[in-house]
Amino acid sequence: MRDLAKTDSSPLGAVVVGGGPAGAGLLVAARGAGLLDALLALPVRIIECGDAVGTGELGGYAIRSDSHAESFLRAVEAQAEPPLSVALSTPAGREVSQRRGGPVDLSVASAFLNGACEELRGALAASGRDPFLNGFEALSARKTTAGGWRVRCRRVARGDEAELDAAALVLATGAHQPPETLLRERVAGEPLLPRFAGRLVQSSALLSHSGAAAAIGRLAKLASPRVAIVGGSHSAIACARLLLDAAPGLSFGEDGVAVLHRRPLRLTYASPAAALAEGYAEFGPQDICAHTGRVFPLAGFRSDARDLLRRAWGLGGCGPEPRLRLHRLRHGPDAEAARILEDADLVVAALGYRPRALPLFDSDGRRIRLHAETAPAAPLVDGRSRVLAADGAPVEGVFGIGLAAGFPLRGTHGEESFEGQANGLSLWHGEVGAAIVRDLLAARPAAATARVAPGFSKAEAA
Repeated sequence: MRDLAKTDSSPLGAVVVGGGPAGAGLLVAARGAGLLDALLALPVRIIECGDAVGTGELGGYAIRSDSHAESFLRAVEAQAEPPLSVALSTPAGREVSQRRGGPVDLSVASAFLNGACEELRGALAASGRDPFLNGFEALSARKTTAGGWRVRCRRVARGDEAELDAAALVLATGAHQPPETLLRERVAGEPLLPRFAGRLVQSSALLSHSGAAAAIGRLAKLASPRVAIVGGSHSAIACARLLLDAAPGLSFGEDGVAVLHRRPLRLTYASPAAALAEGYAEFGPQDICAHTGRVFPLAGFRSDARDLLRRAWGLGGCGPEPRLRLHRLRHGPDAEAARILEDADLVVAALGYRPRALPLFDSDGRRIRLHAETAPAAPLVDGRSRVLAADGAPVEGVFGIGLAAGFPLRGTHGEESFEGQANGLSLWHGEVGAAIVRDLLAARPAAATARVAPGFSKAEAA
């Protein structure tokens, strides 16, 4: 573990909160854009509560990626300094490379990203420029009178605290499924809780290795189990695919797994011609990306989820899949949806993710309410990845990146008709990450120092 005290006299240009795929990805993006040396010279510190970097919670999921292996490889394979060839030669790297054109197990992708980020970190450490602070948790950040940000941190293992002052702050804090959503959002006229307490699970839990094992073990005891999945996201269809295709021993009958969704379910295709050739015609001009010609590149399902829906709809000679039922929820009361839910042995809530934003305070100690807190689907950031306050104005010097940040991709990286959230590792490691780095460099501080709270010894080895 790095000793936080060793940053005592170093001026900081930025503190990145979170060392997962998005936070560590800023280094990868800077490397690809030729900006790594400039970013490190600010300097920058990346706070990560765990021991690993570059992975976050990715390795905990028991499914394959919804994007092809190329999205994990592109930035690592880029010809830039320092080279990242070792990560490509590891077992995980070789497996990801062999999966080009298709999905990859997220556990394998996680190991590969960790290897790439550790290789990059090792090269930086060799020149005394390791930016990571492992084993520290960021608790909050307060605006300073000088215009920067003071980040309050705690050492996870011991509980002692320290503070870091920096000109800018990047939130790469990931996302979660707030339990209060289950008490608030109505499905077929009522919230899911407390109505289905005891047989309700969030999709993030079901898709985890332990959660999947627990659910499969429970359903395997039933002769003909019934599952109701609420939501129309990739997570929802991934849950259905996990239960139908990846869970040996489950004997689902007809309509054994039902997906209750509000919006139409879409499929992505390389071109309108490819979609029409399979019998898929549910799209118009506004659903085609103006840059790539792809149909529903953002709203459309990809990978294993796409294959399951193609079977359900009999597209391209696939199917049938009688075990899966797709039910479009009505506004207000929906008697059929209510019946499906009541009959289910397991109800899965796939109602989306919300960002885990760090608590922010102004220089007077008052909490800064964020735009993401004003509505269930309100984004955390704007088109420049700047974190937004409740009034929609950017919070000065604070950026956000990663899952559920809500970066507006519509029309720029996809179809004009897109609504909702989309996330892209290749963007975090590429264009979006590099844009944040450029903004950090443009706001290069005159002076910002890292301060160590009482209780940290300068000579202490962590």
